[in-house]
Amino acid sequence: MNNLSLGDLFTNIGAGLGITIILTVVSFVVGAIVAVPLALSRTSKFLPLRWLAVGIIDICRGVPPLVWLLIIYYGISPILALEPLPAALIGLSLISAAYLAENFRAGIDNVSRGQREAAAALGLTPTNQFWRIVAPQAVNIALPPSASYAVSLLKDSAKASIIGVADIIFMAQLEVSRGASAVFVFSIAAVLYLIVGIPLSYFSRFVDAKVRSKVVTV
Repeated sequence: MNNLSLGDLFTNIGAGLGITIILTVVSFVVGAIVAVPLALSRTSKFLPLRWLAVGIIDICRGVPPLVWLLIIYYGISPILALEPLPAALIGLSLISAAYLAENFRAGIDNVSRGQREAAAALGLTPTNQFWRIVAPQAVNIALPPSASYAVSLLKDSAKASIIGVADIIFMAQLEVSRGASAVFVFSIAAVLYLIVGIPLSYFSRFVDAKVRSKVVTV
């Protein structure tokens, strides 16, 4: 029977907090980087490239994150001797890229055609039109849903425990296996997620309000 104090349990389970944050932050950043070419391909006039991007996005979004983690870990690990954490980062980054690519694509599509035509009339090349006119506005439009997705990604990172990543849930399960009360232990895990998730949620709302105020002002 586990006779650890509340403080000890909090410390032991909290040891997985760093890994949870790493999973969330790295997967989001890598996903955002990969999402840019995906979103550009998704809005391309070259049909084969657009179809390829649509296929990648739909497949990555259509398969549950847990299934992706299992496929990547058990499919790649025997070949490349991949550890649980890198496997989880690859899986979550791919999923993140697919969701963020759709956010970026929506941002690009929501920039009015009139602004592009006006930029063309001023003699700007298509490349300059995109980077000077379209991209800045698309980023503003894509920021709120992308910030909200970061909250979802934080929660999805808990699924990495299934392949042995020592995150909050993994450490909580370890304490339960040692005899601690499951309800008590997972309540502590929930508190730890709230400690990270609530500020992230407030940040998401702040970004949304900031962008909306800009739109109203403009």
